[in-house]
Amino acid sequence: MPVAFVTGASSGTGREIAEQLAQAGYLVALAGRKLDELDRTATHIAAKGGESRIFAFDIRDEIATAEAIDAFLVWSGRRIDVLVNAAAIPGPVEVPIGKLSLAEFDAMLDTNLRGPFLTMSHLLPVMIGQKHGRVINIGGNHGMRGRAGRVGYSSSKWGLRGLTRCAALEAGSAGVTVNYIAPGPIAVERMKRNWAERARRDGIDDATAVRRYTAEMGPALGQLNEPADIAAMVLFLAGEGGRNITGQELVIDGGIVV
Repeated sequence: MPVAFVTGASSGTGREIAEQLAQAGYLVALAGRKLDELDRTATHIAAKGGESRIFAFDIRDEIATAEAIDAFLVWSGRRIDVLVNAAAIPGPVEVPIGKLSLAEFDAMLDTNLRGPFLTMSHLLPVMIGQKHGRVINIGGNHGMRGRAGRVGYSSSKWGLRGLTRCAALEAGSAGVTVNYIAPGPIAVERMKRNWAERARRDGIDDATAVRRYTAEMGPALGQLNEPADIAAMVLFLAGEGGRNITGQELVIDGGIVV
């Protein structure tokens, strides 16, 4: 049975990716900080006949990450087929550089860039040694362009693109692929809360708030992402269809970045 390690598996897109991989026949390691939410993901997977195991740790913590991955490799028999780095934080929104604190900036880099570096530093050598593996980093379309007021988040995603490309070059001769998925806005609980807050502020209903936000983003297809859209690309890259794709950025945003 192929083995996948998914960070950020406690909610949102990471949870959807973990559940879809389990449905596809992967034994899935669920990585994240919130044990109760990881339990929910594991329960969803088990209810559909899938198999998973929880590894609760803080991806920002170097020692905790090393210990969790060591435990994972013992559990998996030192096999790792797919690594998905989906853990991320958005940080403050619409905050200009002069008002963003260093602590806020560092927090985004720690989770969104340093975290993937730590998991890859432990698991990429294993993949190279077994001459097989797929690393899939979940970035964002803010890593494909700049945006005022999102300097920390955008910087972390641009950095993740660089990490992805360098790792792809290092691992390619062993047949290991490393790619970057760049989603646009995704209809996860955090975004839904933001839309609800906007609706209250503007005196409109939630559906109208979503339509206005979508119009502002300007996707050519006129729609935002669902978590399943990202999971579908992960499954493609993890499978035989992704065997000759590496070092690439795959934008999934309905046509915002064109």
